[in-house]
Amino acid sequence: MDVVGEFQKGEIDGKPCLIYQNVIKPQIHSPNSSDEKHLIQNPLPIQNMTKVAIDSGDNLPPPPLFICPSLRFKLTITIEAKLLDDGGPTPDVDGKLRISHLLGDNMMYGHYILPLFWCNNKEADPKNDCSICNTRKVGTYYYFCAECDERYHKECVESPLEINYPSHVKHSLQLYNVKTFEHCILCTKKAEVLLYYCALCNIYMHVLCAQAKIPFLIDQPKKHDHTLTFFPRQASLTCNVCGLVDKLHLTYVCRSICDFVAHIDCIHNPQTIRISRHFHRVSFTSSLPSGKWCCGICRREIDSDYGAYSCNVCKDYAVHTRCALRKDIWDGIELEGVPEDKDVEPPFYRIADGIILHFSHGCHMKFETNGVYKENEFCQACVLPINEENFYVCVKCDFILHEKCADAPRKKVHPLHPHPIEQKGCP
Repeated sequence: MDVVGEFQKGEIDGKPCLIYQNVIKPQIHSPNSSDEKHLIQNPLPIQNMTKVAIDSGDNLPPPPLFICPSLRFKLTITIEAKLLDDGGPTPDVDGKLRISHLLGDNMMYGHYILPLFWCNNKEADPKNDCSICNTRKVGTYYYFCAECDERYHKECVESPLEINYPSHVKHSLQLYNVKTFEHCILCTKKAEVLLYYCALCNIYMHVLCAQAKIPFLIDQPKKHDHTLTFFPRQASLTCNVCGLVDKLHLTYVCRSICDFVAHIDCIHNPQTIRISRHFHRVSFTSSLPSGKWCCGICRREIDSDYGAYSCNVCKDYAVHTRCALRKDIWDGIELEGVPEDKDVEPPFYRIADGIILHFSHGCHMKFETNGVYKENEFCQACVLPINEENFYVCVKCDFILHEKCADAPRKKVHPLHPHPIEQKGCP
C-alpha cells in the first residue's frame, strides 16, 4: 500500500486549522467488496484505521505497525550500495529513503517498533533526544524500539516517503537522510539527518516542522489590528513585516479593508530587541517616516512603507527586519516590558583625590603620569607597555592599569558578537 502525507481541514481546541495526516491509499485493482471500493474512493488516515477496523467487524485491515527508523536508514544504505555495484545511476542527493515506514511492506527485513500506546504513559528522560532527527527532545509521547534501545518522535517513526505541503503544491517532497542544509525553510534552524526535500526547487524542512498544524486564523495585535487568514496559494506577495517576497513561507493576509500580508514567522517576530551593531535597543515599527533610510547592518536601502527595527533614541537609525534578527546580530531575547539595566556597576570607586579601588584588584591604586617608556612595566588589562601615558599603580604591589583601561566599562556591546561582553577581573 502507498502512504502519502497530506493536510486536511480540521479543528483543534475549536480553532480551524490544517492538520497533517498520513493517508493510506491501497493499490487494489479489482475490488471484491463495497468496503474496499469505499476505501479506494475515500482514503483513510492511519489514525482512523483502528476505529474503522473495529466498527466494521474486522472487515478492513488492522492498524499498521511501523519498522524501526534506524533499520530504514541501514536498508537504504544497503540498497544504494547495491545499485552502485550493479552499475546503476548515482542518486542526485545522497540519502534518499527507499524503505517504507510500514512493517507490512518490510516483513522480511527484521524488527519493528513498539506501538505508541505501549509507552506513551512513561516519563521520558529530559536528556534523551530522538535518535533519528536530533532536533527536539522526545518528551512523553514517543515510540520505543526494544532491540535498538532507542526512543523516536511519533512524527519521525510515521514519516512516509512522500508528503504534499500546502505552500509547495507544484511538487511533493521526498524523505531524505544524512543530507545537511543551511536551514529549514519553516523554522530557519539547521536542517540535517532527517528531512523532507524537493530536488526540483531545492527546498527542505524538518520532519517535525513539515507535520506541524497550520492554523487558518492568527491574531497578533502587535503586528496588525485585524485577524489574519491563511493564504494557501503560492504567490508573489510582499510581506509587510520584512518587506520581502518569499513564496516558500506560509503566508497570511488580512481580509478586512486593509492590504496587509505577513509570513507566518514574521507574524511572531519580537517587538523590542538588542542587536550587536547599536548601543541602544531597537523596536519594531510597521513603517518608517518618509525619506531615505539606510540599514545600519547591511547598508542597503530600507523601504519606509514596510516594517523595520528603529531606535527610539537615535531617530535616524533603522535596520531591516531580517537583518536585525540574524543569529550573529541578535541574542534571541525579547526585551519588551523588560526595564533597561541603567544601574551598571562602575569599573572603580574613587576613594580620594587620585586614589581608586578598581573591581579587578583588591588594593587601592594611585594615579600617576608618565613621560618615558618603561620596558618592563605592562598594563594588566591590555598587556601593552606603559608608554608616555597616564596610569594607575597599586600602592602595595606592581599591579598597573592604563588610565583608559581603568575607565573601560564592565559590560560592552561589541559589533562582532550578539551578546554583551563582560569584563572580568585581571589575574
